[in-house]
Formats: sequence, structure tokens, C-alpha cells
Amino acid sequence: MSGNDITQDALIEIEKDVLFRELSGEAVLLNVETGNYFGLDQVGARAWALIREHKALSKVVDLMEAEYEVSRDALWNDLVALAKELSAHGLVRISRGLPE
Repeated sequence: MSGNDITQDALIEIEKDVLFRELSGEAVLLNVETGNYFGLDQVGARAWALIREHKALSKVVDLMEAEYEVSRDALWNDLVALAKELSAHGLVRISRGLPE
């Protein structure tokens, strides 16, 4: 699924060889198979934790919208951009979820 195809039912699945370490509220991701790594700020680390727990991008948006003072549209756009970037680094796979 390309980034342009990311819809409300998207699932974000973490690649099996990805390690996550939190450091002072921020995070570092490393795909041990490819050597690709990525740094996340505090908000990105929170998004990663929610992705790990829920996978469904819509659920991550719902939870983060309740935690942060941001419009739903801005949050959605930021999370889609993050998902695209993580996918480009080989850290996650983006797939279409099952219809609700």
C-alpha cells in the first residue's frame, strides 16, 4: 500500500526485526536485519507505543486526539506522514484493515 492509499482502516505492522529503545522520553528504532534506524521525539515515541499496542491507525488517532491539543485533521496528516517515513525505512508495513 502506498502512502497515498493510507485510509482510516489502515493497519501499521511493525517488522519482526525492529528493536525499540526509549531514551529520556524519546525513542530509537533499529531494524537489526537491514541496519536501518530512526529517531522519534516524545510525541513520535507515544505514537509508536500506540501503534505497537493497537496497530489500527484510526485507534491511534482517537487516543492521541484525547491526549494532545491538536485538530483531528492535523493529527491524521502527521501520523500518515510518520507511517510513510517508517515504512520507507523498512520499520513497518502498512496494510488495509478489515472493514468495521
